[in-house]
Amino acid sequence: MSDPIWYAQPFRADGGITANGLLNQLGKPSLSRLTLLVREAAQNSWDARLPSSALVRFRLDLSTVGAGHSAAWRRLFADRAQGVDHQGGMFRTLAQAPSIRYLAVSDRGTSGLAGPTRSDVGRTERREWARFVLNSGDRDGESSASSGGTYGYGKSALYQLSKVGCVLVYTRFIDDDGRLRSRFMGVAIRESFWVGDAHFTGRHWWGLPGDDHCEPLCDAQAEATARELGIPGFSAEETGTTLIVVDPDLTDPTLPDSDTTPELSVAEAGAYLADAAAWNLWPIMLPERRTRMDVSVTANGVETVVPDAESDAVLAYFASAHRTIGEAGGEWLTCQRPKQNLGRFAHAFTFGATVSSPAARELGLEGAPHHVCLMRGPELVVRYQSGPERSNPSAGYVGVFRGADELDTAFARSEPPTHDAWEPQQLQGRDATFVRTTGRRVKERCDVLSGMQARSSVDVGTYAMGSVAHRLGHLLAGPGGTGAAVIVSDARPGASSSKPSNSGGESGSPFGGLDLNDGHGGSQGAQSPSPSSGSKRRRPTLLGEPRFEVIDERPVVVQRVRVHGPDRVEGMVRVLTGDGGAENASPLGAERPEVYGWRVPHNAGHIPGDVLFHAGEACEVELIVTAVADVLMDIKVVGRS
Repeated sequence: MSDPIWYAQPFRADGGITANGLLNQLGKPSLSRLTLLVREAAQNSWDARLPSSALVRFRLDLSTVGAGHSAAWRRLFADRAQGVDHQGGMFRTLAQAPSIRYLAVSDRGTSGLAGPTRSDVGRTERREWARFVLNSGDRDGESSASSGGTYGYGKSALYQLSKVGCVLVYTRFIDDDGRLRSRFMGVAIRESFWVGDAHFTGRHWWGLPGDDHCEPLCDAQAEATARELGIPGFSAEETGTTLIVVDPDLTDPTLPDSDTTPELSVAEAGAYLADAAAWNLWPIMLPERRTRMDVSVTANGVETVVPDAESDAVLAYFASAHRTIGEAGGEWLTCQRPKQNLGRFAHAFTFGATVSSPAARELGLEGAPHHVCLMRGPELVVRYQSGPERSNPSAGYVGVFRGADELDTAFARSEPPTHDAWEPQQLQGRDATFVRTTGRRVKERCDVLSGMQARSSVDVGTYAMGSVAHRLGHLLAGPGGTGAAVIVSDARPGASSSKPSNSGGESGSPFGGLDLNDGHGGSQGAQSPSPSSGSKRRRPTLLGEPRFEVIDERPVVVQRVRVHGPDRVEGMVRVLTGDGGAENASPLGAERPEVYGWRVPHNAGHIPGDVLFHAGEACEVELIVTAVADVLMDIKVVGRS
């Protein structure tokens, strides 16, 4: 059995690609190295999922080489490249380091890297080994409609994260004869160099060198080497791949990248990886999927919780919109010239749900969401398209757009190598039109959801109610309760734009007429005193922001109102649709918000009914409205003659 050693790739007479050229294939991505690795590695794993497996297990293990394995690692990095003596120092610093850190990226329930170990022979259907380990930009035999990528450049993210440009590859697969096979190889991308008159590309492999290429360690030798290095193996008939990113760069992604930017601790980096996985992979992590991805992250052996739609409120809203599309709901966004369905769109309004994750902030999400998640066939997140914010900082909206299957190739071809945008300028003809129009249609929906197109007709006091029963549960059962708990929101303040009505109050009868000067109520059905002849009626005015309270064990919304008196005022509440129009009819069995009553000075309780009659001077009162989950409400107060 031959001993493995490093092999340095020489330039051929007909040229070749340098190591720097490979590393630059991703361009200058806007995403951090940690996020880019999560996206690209998970995409490769998802593309490699087995048709017979309902679960792809994707793991990120950030760790340090243990004392029992450190000698084997140092021997590996002390090896010199065959026939290139001066490259013996290629990993000298790492070979002499007191400890070696690595990130293990592994998948199970996947096909592994099969196919020929040379890229110039073996025209077979399976060529994963050649595509991933040897070639660059090779997607031969793969359909972009069923995969997340189109370039085959994503592996560059692995080498970019490694400070020494080195990745160890350990894979297990079933070959064409039905046999379970294993392979192990080290791959390094360094600087190109000269030795005398010989020019080398800077690409290296650790394995069994031949005259013109390097072979991987196979089967028993591969498994023995993995055990010696402490790399977890495979159980029973399990297949998949483990990639070891040697000495990962943990530079803090939340700070400007420079030579002096500090690194995250291992625990902090683990938390960042978990968050990046959640915000980039949530569509394929949903538990109801027939085939889904299970993501786990550890930092020095300690499990790090990966947020999901069950634990994060904003992700839950995105998941709800995604499920609507999965049930053939939502709406089709269309192109008119030429006529074409672009994809399905669904949305949800939020209230009180905010984003604080640093990994999400890198994707443009922070605070109340106002974003649409763009995706295509493989249902991987392409990007979060930002729209205008709602006027209330606590209110937001989320949307999901999934491209039509027949346009998947067009969307895929519009993506840069990092797959984080749709760029119509990369296309021509109808495909460019479809991608460009998609951007316009999504923007139009964001304008509607934010209220930009409806603000001229929507009265003050408009805001979205998140799941009230869930979000106010702690108020209903809090220890030492006082009977009223307050959540301050930042709804848009202002004066009612409603004009006085001459209807004589036909929209409702007065209940609990009250003289606000002395705090004593009048009789039900009393007539409103008329203002003095020739006086100009002043409109009631909404003051400040609505707030939540709990009255009689139910959540309500309280709006302060200034009444100018003597007068009769009527409180109104209606449900708005996403475009700002009034909802004409509620779904069968759906609850509607209603006016609960009024609260006035010197009165311990509340005055029921929607109309308040008073004969006193100007003062402040409070309109109380019942809170209903997941609706957009419009509150207003008008004066009645």
